[in-house]
Amino acid sequence: MVAESILKKVEGKARSLPGVIDFRFLDKGFKEDIITLERSAEANGACGGLMPFVNTGVWKALDRKHGFVLVVNSSMMILSPTRDVVYISDQGGQIIGEYLTPVRRDEMREREDVCFMGDDFILYLNVVPKGEPFFVLPPIPFQFLDDIRGVRDVTSGSISTLSDDMIRQRLGYQNTKHWTHLVGFNLDDD
Repeated sequence: MVAESILKKVEGKARSLPGVIDFRFLDKGFKEDIITLERSAEANGACGGLMPFVNTGVWKALDRKHGFVLVVNSSMMILSPTRDVVYISDQGGQIIGEYLTPVRRDEMREREDVCFMGDDFILYLNVVPKGEPFFVLPPIPFQFLDDIRGVRDVTSGSISTLSDDMIRQRLGYQNTKHWTHLVGFNLDDD
């Protein structure tokens, strides 16, 4: 049972991350529930339905053979913010707006071709959108499993509030502000 041994290592590693309160592998029913809620979230759109969005991070994670969810203490940040946490794209694939990490915020402050929409999100003034714009939540690197032999194709995604609420309720954390995260991966033997 090599796969079983690898999955135990994955669980042990994930549970040992700072701030992780709970861990659950996705069985078929749990995965189907997340798929249903994520489809509903996308159908409803972002910003109260004002703009469509696609959660490529979640779909890539759910496309893997194995997956799990984490419940993480609300005061902890185990994922490093990357450049592509969320952005606005157009039908031609151009990025017309994006979230900025603290380092990139300072870089962008001097530019005249951007418009700050709050402290950490900009629109590019020189990009002419092609078609309807939409929000994209891309895959997020999850390097914590990189040292486990036999694990490959690791990816993760930020789930919708619908799935987050369901997961926290199912695992007994409904009255908390803890956050949840989805991770998917394959094994060499898959």
